[in-house]
Parts: sequence; C-alpha cells; structure tokens
Amino acid sequence: MSSERATSRRRLLVTGGAVAGVTALSGCGDGSYSGSSLTTTEETGSPTGESPKQGNALARVDEVPVGGALITEGPDDERIALAQPSEGEFTAHSAVCTHMGCTVRADGDRLRCPCHNSVFESSSGEVVSGPARTALPGIAVHVEGERIVTGEG
Repeated sequence: MSSERATSRRRLLVTGGAVAGVTALSGCGDGSYSGSSLTTTEETGSPTGESPKQGNALARVDEVPVGGALITEGPDDERIALAQPSEGEFTAHSAVCTHMGCTVRADGDRLRCPCHNSVFESSSGEVVSGPARTALPGIAVHVEGERIVTGEG
C-alpha cells in the first residue's frame, strides 16, 4: 500500500470515528445540557453557583406527593426537585444531574436521570447508582402558608 493511500485511509478512520462519536454523544441529552461546563457548589446548592432567590414560591404543598418528588422551575429558570419524605417535611435539591447536566425526573422516592440512568434519593439528593458520583446540591426551602418557598424559614 502506498504511503499516500495509507494516510488517506487513516484520515478517513480518524475523521469517521470523530463524527461517529459526536453523533453518538448528541443523542445522550434531553436538550438541557448546553455543552458548557457545569459548576456545582455544595455551599450554594445551585448549578450556577448562586442560591435561588429568597422567598420565591416553588410549588403548593399539595403538589408534592408524600414519599415522592416534584420537579419544578425555580426563580431563575433553574430546575429544582422538591421532595416530601414524610407528611409536612420538605427538602429541595438541584434537578440537574451531577454527571452530565441533564434534568432528572421524579420517580416515586427516587430521581432518575433519563440520559445515563443515574439514580438519586429524592429526599437527600444522595447517589443511589451511577454513573453520577456526586450528590445533587441541596437548596434551602420552607413552607409559608400553602406554598413551598426558597430560603431559610
């Protein structure tokens, strides 16, 4: 085989592999991952590095099932997972998977990532099974009347 022909074949294999990899990766997301790096911080509980604005209503108390969770939108369009592990007890976590940034879905007492099947505890945000290795950052919430709102109560 000539040197020129070997180079063309190698270029085709490398280029073809890169295109196949990009095509495969593009099917992994649900559109919620923009391709930029996602920064999570334990202190703030928000994927953007900022806490949700204090006092913003996220949902009505009766919308979050006891023993289950609800995915809702926060004040700055961030996705938030609200859970009610027992009657009247509410917790909240970022609904952005710590693996690749997809939005998790509520599934009983679990939060499941539709992109790569990571599973989290809805009440604690802890990883049940990967590929995610980091828990979902917590978000402070409290109840005001019949609403669940952001911030310390």
